[in-house]
Formats: sequence, C-alpha cells, structure tokens
Amino acid sequence: MPIARLSLLVCLILAAPAQAAIYKYVDANGEVTFTDVYKKGAKRVDLPSAPKPLPSKGKPSRGAASTPTPADFPRVDSATQTRRDDLRRQILQDEISAERRAADEARRQLAFGERPQPGERETDPSYVTRVNSLRTAVQQHEQNVTAIQRELANLK
Repeated sequence: MPIARLSLLVCLILAAPAQAAIYKYVDANGEVTFTDVYKKGAKRVDLPSAPKPLPSKGKPSRGAASTPTPADFPRVDSATQTRRDDLRRQILQDEISAERRAADEARRQLAFGERPQPGERETDPSYVTRVNSLRTAVQQHEQNVTAIQRELANLK
C-alpha cells in the first residue's frame, strides 16, 4: 500500500506543472465545444485556479516593447563596427586560405591512398576504411570552405 501512495504522489507532483489553455468554441449549429486546441473564432476561457500560461517564444507578449533592444543597450559607433567587420573579414580570409591548403593536402593524400599498397586488394577492409576516411576528410574540408565563403558573403 505505501508503494501505491508513493506512486500517486509522484504522479501528482509530475502533473502539477502541466498547463494548457482552454478555448470555448460555438459552431454554426450553436453547439458549444471546450477544447485545448485553438480554432478560429474560439474564445479563451480563464479558469480562476489555473496557472497563467507561459509566454510563447515565437511571438512577443502583449506587453513587449516595440523596439527590439532596450533603450539602455550599449551602442557601437560605425567606425568601431567597420573595424570589427574588417577584422572578421581578415580572420575569415585567413581561415579559408588555411582550409583550402588543408583540402589540397587531403586530395593529395586521397590520390596516394587510393592506390592499393603492395599485397593489398581494393576489397580488403583496411583499404576500404582508409579510402573512406580520406574521402570524408576531403569532403569535410570542402564543406568548411563553402561555409567560410558563405560567412564572407554575409559581411557587408
């Protein structure tokens, strides 16, 4: 019996934070339906003992400010922002150069690694594993180059 009471208590504790909005909907025939799914024309029913719903992340709440940032949010002057953008552009250009060199080296290793070693066949598991890992390395470097190019294109 104590296990049943404990189980009931745990269930009640876990269910306590659950909440759902209740909507009252009257259809064309005059039938009243209460549901937790919003329908066009439905009115929200506020229950006095129900907890208030949490604000959704997608839409701002009714009391949200019309400006996207607070008035006391620190501002950066255009010269500082230009210096930051130039520094970011230089860092990205350095990264893309290094990534292109790494991609070239990976392609060279793949060309060398695709040749079976003496006594090795193309069907050997070690050969297949080695070639697959070299191909994966080439693909990863090419994807990195593409991602950095996208970042560079996003800069003003």
